[in-house]
Amino acid sequence: MRVVLDANVLVSAAISEGPSHRIVQGWLRDQTFELVICDRLLGEVRSVLTEGPRLRKWISMEAAERYVDTLATMADVRPDPAPGPALTRDPDDDYVIHLARAHNAEVIVSGDADLLEWDEQDPPVIPPAGFETRLSRS
Repeated sequence: MRVVLDANVLVSAAISEGPSHRIVQGWLRDQTFELVICDRLLGEVRSVLTEGPRLRKWISMEAAERYVDTLATMADVRPDPAPGPALTRDPDDDYVIHLARAHNAEVIVSGDADLLEWDEQDPPVIPPAGFETRLSRS
């Protein structure tokens, strides 16, 4: 199964326990799905984890860099998607959908309300807890 994990899921996985963390740790350990990512998404995760001094209490700079480098090494890194039509309430989120569509992802995992409440849902967007449940059933 090809999956796009939104930046908020990847950041959450790095700094807290919970569904996002378990999803990413399971992927790192077992490759239970194929993670599709692009440079823009990696850059967003890197920026949040390394430029936010408030995150140092949850993740060191070295661990943040190592985490993003691991994602870049293990995921299916694709070119940033071409801009496309506006799809959601927040146009800054649309690239995640364009990435998923361009590379045939079956699902987008996100905690972002703009994606979760997107009317079209093609591909479907599910929250981390829902995706974790889906993985446990397969």
